[in-house]
Amino acid sequence: MLCTLLLVVLIAVAVVAAWPKIRRAVHDAASEPAGPAIASAPARSPQTLEGVLTLQLVAGEITGTQYRHAMSTLAARDAERHPLDAPPDVTPPEAA
Repeated sequence: MLCTLLLVVLIAVAVVAAWPKIRRAVHDAASEPAGPAIASAPARSPQTLEGVLTLQLVAGEITGTQYRHAMSTLAARDAERHPLDAPPDVTPPEAA
């Protein structure tokens, strides 16, 4: 019981000590103009074709169907250009 009371008092002291900072933060947040957070981020161009397609999808320039079709075309092209070499099917050595 004493530990619980001590914990409550400690939390109350921390809140009272931080109260001016909390009020200032709330006041500053309320005085800032509302706007999308993405607009304030620095503009960066995508480095890959997948990134360009994702940006177009998010911006509404292409539909989800067009995005999936383009990504499947990219996957097929990648599989043709860089095929995976599967290891040979080897039987495991018998226990000695």
